[in-house]
Amino acid sequence: MKKSLLIIATLFTGAAMAAPQITLENVNPIEVSAQQEKVKIEADALPDAVKSTIAADETLKALPIAEAYQITQLDGTFLFEVIFDDGTEEKLTKKYDQEGKEIVN
Repeated sequence: MKKSLLIIATLFTGAAMAAPQITLENVNPIEVSAQQEKVKIEADALPDAVKSTIAADETLKALPIAEAYQITQLDGTFLFEVIFDDGTEEKLTKKYDQEGKEIVN
């Protein structure tokens, strides 16, 4: 009887010692992401400032515009994403603000 009690006590003690320790780590912190609205527009609908910036760039003015998007920012301003068809599988993408300044990431 004493042996069986000793064996049971040893098993429970061993199981308690072998249990994995739980660590409280914040693996995925909560990210607050603001949603921006991205709307496809016609190339003709781009602001004149953006069009003139594109026309002034020697590397871009000969390329056709494949797609254009208007992206609404949280502060109410707009960004414009213009995708140029440069003849490659990966098309050339540029972003501009409302004043026609290129936004470099």
